[in-house]
Formats: sequence, C-alpha cells, structure tokens
Amino acid sequence: MSKYIPAIVVGFLAAVLVSFGLGAFVAAYGADAGYLPSFLGLMVGVFAAYIMANLAGTRRAKAATPEQKQAVLDFRPEPGQALLIIFREGFVGKAVGMDLSVNDRFIAQIKSPRFTAVSVAPGGHKVSMAFGGLAGKQNKPTVEGFIAKPGDVVAFRAVMQMGALKNRIVVERIESRETLSLRLKPMTMIAPEAQASV
Repeated sequence: MSKYIPAIVVGFLAAVLVSFGLGAFVAAYGADAGYLPSFLGLMVGVFAAYIMANLAGTRRAKAATPEQKQAVLDFRPEPGQALLIIFREGFVGKAVGMDLSVNDRFIAQIKSPRFTAVSVAPGGHKVSMAFGGLAGKQNKPTVEGFIAKPGDVVAFRAVMQMGALKNRIVVERIESRETLSLRLKPMTMIAPEAQASV
C-alpha cells in the first residue's frame, strides 16, 4: 500500500489545485459555477492518482553503453552461449516499465520503445514478462519458452494489447536479423541487471 501513497498525494494536490484555481477564475468574472470546479478538480485528481499508481512499479533503468549496444547489434553471442534479445514497441502503456525475468531471475525492466539483451546457456529457458504497480493488476503476465543452441540469437518483440477486462502482452518471435537490426538501431538499450545464466 505504501507504494501508492505518492499517487494518492499527487491526486489530492491536483484535485485541490484545479478546484481552487477554477473556482477563483470563475469568481473573478463574477459568475457562479456551483459545484463544477469541485467536480472537475475531483475528476482531475482521480485521473492523476490513477496514472501515478500505474507507474508505481516503474523504476529508473540504466542505459547500456554504446559498446554493449553495438555488440548486440552485431549479433555476437559470447562463446558457447546464445544471445537473448527482448524489445518493446507500441504506444499503449509505453511509460510503464515491464519486468523481464529469465528462468525466474529478474534481468531488466523496459519501457517502450526499449530493448535489453542477455547471454543464456544452451538449453531450455522461459522468459516472463509482467508489470508492477497498479498496471500489474490490469495486465496479464505472460511466459514464453524457447530452446537455445550455442551461437543462437533469440529475439522476442513484446506489445501491450488492450482488452475488455484485462490487457495482455502479445509476444512475437523475430527470426530475421535484418528486421531485428532495423527495429533495434533507433532504440535505447537497457543494461541487464543480471545475466540469465552463469
């Protein structure tokens, strides 16, 4: 609950500022707005709190160095390893950080459009994608399995899709390195916090 306190405070302040500001503006012209300033202030406050609560699980991520990004764009896995690349596209929920885990081990959080990459050992793996904060309650997490061989480049594209009751994360595997390179070049790469395997 404590992570939502800033969202509640921001919503309350927005409601107060809009209510008093609009009330003062209307009063300056000698008009009687009735409950309109309070109602609009409440709506703005609720909306601001909702947005902030959705962002409650988002944290500041560290960008990769140009050298790290270039190594990924050159598709050079470490010797005996495979390279796993995960990137986000799309406008829906782009400011909300998506938590990425490989084999239940957190590796990075990315917004849209961003990507990250890690080395993985040969064998079977699972990638988990989920949101934190209030956004986590509105979006179904997803798990994607894959098998990697030494020297493989495995790439997944994640897009958030709106649903009637819950949003979902749509995942697509990208096989073409040319397509992958064109999509990743303009994006910021987020440095992974941990390698998926040791």
